[in-house]
Amino acid sequence: MSKGIIVAGFGAIGKTTLGKKYSNVIDLESGYYKWDNRGFENIPYEQRKGKNERPENPKWPNNYHMAVLDAINKYDVVLTSMHWHLLDFLEKNNIEYYLAYPTLDSEKVLEERCYARGNNKTFTDKLKINLYDWNEKLKLYHPKKLLIISKDEYLEDVLKKEKII
Repeated sequence: MSKGIIVAGFGAIGKTTLGKKYSNVIDLESGYYKWDNRGFENIPYEQRKGKNERPENPKWPNNYHMAVLDAINKYDVVLTSMHWHLLDFLEKNNIEYYLAYPTLDSEKVLEERCYARGNNKTFTDKLKINLYDWNEKLKLYHPKKLLIISKDEYLEDVLKKEKII
């Protein structure tokens, strides 16, 4: 099997749905690596987001980086969160990746998706702020390709157009 590709994506663009739909695609949800989730198992995953009272996993972020490297040997497409430390790691190690980012007019759609999946206001408000704040920071990175997702699209639509899936 050849190595899979990494797609680092902004929140609420459809990574989790895509990972559930295709057997050759995995969504490496970073919260399972960043946080010690003991005691939170009874809370649905999307509702845990924004709950920073969980202790951080002392192995973070290296455990996430290693999980991504392991996954590209097992899956055709590895979907990751868009953490700056991960992008820095990928660039420092010359690991090719795609970056999936929504258009700036997507704020309302992203907000609706967050609430529909059970995210709290803290998480949703931060995601909306990041939509604008991170737009400039993207220019510091060099993905194989920047995948722009319009407000009426999901990641799956763009990956199909690009013939990645």
